[in-house]
Amino acid sequence: MEANDELMTIFRKISNDNESVTLLNTYRGFPINYPATIVAVDRGMVGLSVHPHQAVCMALEGKTYLQSQRLLQTYRANVVGADVPKQRVALMEFVESGNKVGLRTAIRVHPNEPIDAEIYDGRRRIGGKIADISSTGVGVCTFAAYIYGDLSFEKEKEVYVDFRLPNTETIVRFNGRVTNVVDQEGTFLHRLGIRIFPNPEVEPLLLSYIQQREKETLGELQLIFESMCKDKAG
Repeated sequence: MEANDELMTIFRKISNDNESVTLLNTYRGFPINYPATIVAVDRGMVGLSVHPHQAVCMALEGKTYLQSQRLLQTYRANVVGADVPKQRVALMEFVESGNKVGLRTAIRVHPNEPIDAEIYDGRRRIGGKIADISSTGVGVCTFAAYIYGDLSFEKEKEVYVDFRLPNTETIVRFNGRVTNVVDQEGTFLHRLGIRIFPNPEVEPLLLSYIQQREKETLGELQLIFESMCKDKAG
């Protein structure tokens, strides 16, 4: 029996036993993970009944990740059909993706408006924009990661980051360490990943902002779902 046939057999058992699988997607950095019910398995294709927000994400991304206690690891699958109003999707082309997908414990959200940031290492300062925020770290995009041909902020360098959260006058400053520097191919833009050192003064501010963005993100997904339903009905 081929590997794909074995996988389809597992999916049939999950369906026959009325068990669910968990689907993993993201929207604006926010994890969208809901259980789904398998409604059909046929010739390498799996049909599922899914949560409305999951249906929107799968239609937009064109893929999803599946997890189940019956599966030894996470599988990535391509979306070959999505009826968002009926909350039904069809998946094919299942690929093993290891067990690290979905393990991130801190929710990472994307700002809905530009947030200026300044990074300082005790010798130099560079400006940038906040790309994403979690309670344990931030991503900062900048055109100045390299200065005069040399990498200005190397991996593991300790830095300070200053920025002002939207709708507040409070300047957030935290100390952290650069965990990665990623070049944006074809541009002069670089993304710095910075892990935040524990700080009881900063953490509540970040958590409050993250919760606000979670609420806004889920509200946006609901509006998109309702819009897609109206378009289909029209």
